[in-house]
Amino acid sequence: MLTQAKTILSALTRAGFDDARVTITETDANELNIAHNHVSLMRTTQSQSLAVLVIQDSRRATASVSSLEDAVIEQMIADLKRDVVTSPQDEANAVAPNQMGSFEKGPQSVDRDAIAASAKTLLETRAEHYPTFQIEECAIKHTLDKTALVTTLDTELTSSVGSYSVGMMGSSKDEHGSSSFNFTGGELNALPERLTDVLEIEQLMANSVQETRTEMLGDKFTGEVVLMPMAVMDLIGWLIRQLGDGALLSQTSVYQKAVGDMIAAPCLTLRNHPQGVDRVPFDGAGFVVKPITLVDAGRLTCQLPSYYASRKLGIPHTTAGDGWRIDAGDTSRADMQASVERGALVSRLSMGNPAPNGDFSGVIKNSFLLENGKRTKALSETMITGNVAQMLKDIQAISAEVSDFGGYQLPWLKISGLRFS
Repeated sequence: MLTQAKTILSALTRAGFDDARVTITETDANELNIAHNHVSLMRTTQSQSLAVLVIQDSRRATASVSSLEDAVIEQMIADLKRDVVTSPQDEANAVAPNQMGSFEKGPQSVDRDAIAASAKTLLETRAEHYPTFQIEECAIKHTLDKTALVTTLDTELTSSVGSYSVGMMGSSKDEHGSSSFNFTGGELNALPERLTDVLEIEQLMANSVQETRTEMLGDKFTGEVVLMPMAVMDLIGWLIRQLGDGALLSQTSVYQKAVGDMIAAPCLTLRNHPQGVDRVPFDGAGFVVKPITLVDAGRLTCQLPSYYASRKLGIPHTTAGDGWRIDAGDTSRADMQASVERGALVSRLSMGNPAPNGDFSGVIKNSFLLENGKRTKALSETMITGNVAQMLKDIQAISAEVSDFGGYQLPWLKISGLRFS
């Protein structure tokens, strides 16, 4: 792959481009699917792709193909020569310089017996303990991704990253009614003997069977939420987007000039997670990911612009990757729940697209009312209103328990000041 990537790079140079980046990816996947509580499919797939970026006279063009045949590559180069001259000039266009490394991580071969055994124990646990829970869709997969990336500015990177992944969606149905769909998933270096011991799978099923009998909230009030890890993922996702290209380039980020400011409660420390399962050690632009602490005891340390955005805006470039982890707190999940006078235990946030300043109004799904420290009725048609940026500042406690989803390691969060209706 590396030799072929270099050959294509040389062809781009001969074609007259000033700079170029070539990325070749090969993927082998072995997947077992479950549908409606039954194994439905076992398949093996192989794919390859070529992605190219070229720069000429500060103009940029990109192309991607799924074949590495000479004729396909020749046509792609011809198309790039045609397209690049019509692109706008932008001095911020550039390719990654001087990045070197060869990386291997995770299981490099598949254990099909382990995949089959995991599916068997999952179905047995469901049937024995949670018979009203229906596994609508589930995929248990091993993936091996091999990548070679080179640029005309002496970047040469290769990786071979293997991992198992599980994604499961389901709901419950009994004489009382049906619950909302819920989802969990993540990546693993190895499949455990009991699949329900990881990725919050058993907790999802246990909660779901209690969600078929739901009640309306009643009167409006201002209270607290305890966010389970999948809901915490939604919260962190909003923060990462606020610090990325879209918000920064459009000048709509609430953190446009916030580096060094306290943007969250002092109990929150958020780090990237380059060692996370299935995370490639370099990004798509060709920069090796380095460990960073994005939020240090509540204080924002940097933003997350791409190389292009950093050059365009004149701000530091940070290569963080796409995995994140929150440092554990010192409060147990049980004590956190017991400390809530009135609020909700929330599995999923459905905020839609919050306003540019972070204001939102959304439905909480797969959630339970908390009263005097006890989990009571499952909630239906319950809205919460607040501001996402303010939620980060209003974190009251972080659980000592942390759930590992592979790329993400997330605790439970207790947050005050949300309006319920």
